[in-house]
Amino acid sequence: MSKKITIVSVGLRGDVQPLAVLGVALKNRGFDVQLIGAARYADTVRGTGVVYSAVEPDPDELLATSGGRRLLVCGDNPVAFARWMRQVGGPAADRLFRGISTVARPSDCVIYSPLAVPAQSLAEYWDVPSFAASFVPLRPTRHFSPSGLGRSLGPLGNVWSLRLAEQVIWQVFRRRVNAWRTGVLGLSPWPLTGPFGEWRRQSRPTLYCYSPSVLPAPPDWPSSEHVTGYWLPDTPSGWEPPRELAEFLDAQGPPVVYAGFGSMLTDDQRGRHELVRGAFRQAGVRGVLLGDPEVTPSDDLVHVVPSVPHSWLFPRMAAVVHHGGASTVGAGLTAGIPTVVCPHFFDQPFWGSLVHRLGAGPSPIPAPELTTRNLAGAIVRAVNDRDMRRRAEWLGRRLRAESGVETACDIVERSLERARSRVALTS
Repeated sequence: MSKKITIVSVGLRGDVQPLAVLGVALKNRGFDVQLIGAARYADTVRGTGVVYSAVEPDPDELLATSGGRRLLVCGDNPVAFARWMRQVGGPAADRLFRGISTVARPSDCVIYSPLAVPAQSLAEYWDVPSFAASFVPLRPTRHFSPSGLGRSLGPLGNVWSLRLAEQVIWQVFRRRVNAWRTGVLGLSPWPLTGPFGEWRRQSRPTLYCYSPSVLPAPPDWPSSEHVTGYWLPDTPSGWEPPRELAEFLDAQGPPVVYAGFGSMLTDDQRGRHELVRGAFRQAGVRGVLLGDPEVTPSDDLVHVVPSVPHSWLFPRMAAVVHHGGASTVGAGLTAGIPTVVCPHFFDQPFWGSLVHRLGAGPSPIPAPELTTRNLAGAIVRAVNDRDMRRRAEWLGRRLRAESGVETACDIVERSLERARSRVALTS
């Protein structure tokens, strides 16, 4: 009888997709996998045999609100992020908990994303092992600042700033999480400061779906923190590019650069697309732009696509421009091409700065500061800087030699085997 695994992912497509990749890989190893997330991301596992269970709220709809638009320009300001979480995230959490309670099925293991920390309560309720699965560092370290909190504050400052951020977010949700634990699951409430200190003392395991070649585990982390490598989706079997896109890429002309900002919307999408188009023109490149072809028509300079697999497109680009989501950063670096990051909020400034420090991209351009001129300058450097291109190519070769998702599956399997052995010894 196959072991059942429940994966709970809260967030945007870039948050759900790595966990979908992990879920499919575990399914291929014989596990019975359920993935819980927003309805619009069900396509991430369609046809794979992974059970997808949809819950509210829809994170894209939350970002489309006026409050959500303000969040997208808050950069690495933790106060603004916490304010948004209190005003919008708090009420949305009640719907999320109700949904999880309805669809979650008893399992032998629970894996949950950073914003789905309360889902660890399911593992406690079922008395089974659990893993956090994160695209950002979750455990405090003296060696770098937490993602989303800007520059390093020194060894002690780095540790305590993450613990402070942890508490700011926890206090927003504490009453709601504990009401769910006590009223629905029949568990005792988590303490005033949350479960985090106890989890660290227990060395509760965490899987990090980014590469140790990009950000290795710092020396003050315990062995329970596993930096596995990226969990990136392959190009879907049988997928073929639209004829117009293939012809655009095959046409003679300047190098082609990708630009796309995922779910990072603005109040003036047309204006942003014109800014990017102007930057392509000034930089002397052609571009593939993620957008709506009905709103922004294609021409000889720019080809507009509603979506395209990064794994297929990025290796064909001279450089990529995007918002700096962890998964998109991983896709660009794995392709071995320079990356221009235009971060909006949360972990994106962290990854943008790291790409620059690795020598694989120019200095990030915060989204509120984006102009045709500075974007064009960054594209010119990304396309023409030989040292940057060599560094990106070298890093890409290292990343393509890794197998992050298989490493993560190995860790999960070993953990479940140890859990079974302990049960057998005590039964």
